[in-house]
Amino acid sequence: MATTFSVKQIKADHCFSYVLASDSQVLLVDPHITKVQAYRDYLRKKDLHLNAVLDTHTHADHLSATAVVAGEYDCPIIMSDKAVSSLDIRRVGEGDVVTFGQARLDVFSAPGHTDDSIALLGGGYVFTGDVLMIGSVGRTDFQNGSPEDMFDTLAKLKTLPDDTVVCPAHDYKGNTRSTVGKEKASNLFMRETDRHAFAANARAKVLPKPFNMDAIIATNRQGLAREIEYVSPAEARRRLEEEGDLWEVLDVRRPDEYQAVHIEQSRNIPLDTVASRLQEIMSSDRYFIVSCQSGPRSIMAASILAAAGAHHVSVMEGGLAAWRKQGAPVIRRKVPISLERQVRAIAGGLGLAGSLLALLVSPWFFIIPIWVGAGLLFAGLTNNCLMGMLLMKLPYNRKALQPAEPAGGACAMDADSSGGCAM
Repeated sequence: MATTFSVKQIKADHCFSYVLASDSQVLLVDPHITKVQAYRDYLRKKDLHLNAVLDTHTHADHLSATAVVAGEYDCPIIMSDKAVSSLDIRRVGEGDVVTFGQARLDVFSAPGHTDDSIALLGGGYVFTGDVLMIGSVGRTDFQNGSPEDMFDTLAKLKTLPDDTVVCPAHDYKGNTRSTVGKEKASNLFMRETDRHAFAANARAKVLPKPFNMDAIIATNRQGLAREIEYVSPAEARRRLEEEGDLWEVLDVRRPDEYQAVHIEQSRNIPLDTVASRLQEIMSSDRYFIVSCQSGPRSIMAASILAAAGAHHVSVMEGGLAAWRKQGAPVIRRKVPISLERQVRAIAGGLGLAGSLLALLVSPWFFIIPIWVGAGLLFAGLTNNCLMGMLLMKLPYNRKALQPAEPAGGACAMDADSSGGCAM
């Protein structure tokens, strides 16, 4: 049996899925709920037949499309023999083989991120799920994850040929692929040789829990995710104008963003409150068009609603930015700039002014940028910003609502990542 096959990577925000094709037969790896139509279009365009759908592990930061796609194409779902799932799945583990067309992939157990993680090897590729990422690894505090297991899994990956192409399920820094050799040379987690030190370092990291993680895991285990409809701003406007008693826009941006500019027929339900306000939202007899500034937050909110059983949930493509670009009407209000921007502006201004005065007038003025730097360091270490506390006492700031931006995911273990599944 041949080991060569084509690889099509499909990106959904920070998530990657892969369409692997051999002899017109396809294995779909880690499908994302927002990309169902993309898979459908690609299979149709290339005249391909879907053999099976595979999840490298039970995802905790996004909804899997395995049940949706497998149901449509009447094909099996493949997962680890350790996976907790109410779906009818084909279970695989160490030493098993997955075939499609004339190609084959060897399965090996790859615990660490979760206990049900598997990796796939063949054709010069290794599909690592959330275990090995580009420049990072998966965090180990998810479903029965283990730093010791992660270290052992990475040790197995190090034995692969250096030119083996690494295809992860996530990336948060704009990368798409790497090689085992590159990761061995530059990935600090791959370079660690002390199992005890690796585990201690992983356990020392305090990482935020992914938004709505428990609900996402439960939905994926039960296969309850539903395909999300995407509509253009023009179609959204048509529905509001012609069927306004049926449709409602749910704007999931922060309250300060909503106050500044919003669509008239909209209701503000910030993303970080959607899960806690499901009963309120679902009690409405209207259909929902979900919108944010440009798209990512509305996709997550629509996924939550769909998983909760809401019907007729649509996402407006491009969000409010696309709506405004088409000249559609909005309501504008003057609101104070955010407290964070005020602090940045004042700190930057004081630092610049102090430096210029120190250079042009007297070195004693260097005390100003030193004071500002010390204040920012204190704020970073304690999460208490004295300047912010003072600014909050101003009348216009007391009126402004400034809740924190919801996290986009949390699967990555590198401390400087933008979120997600990496460590």
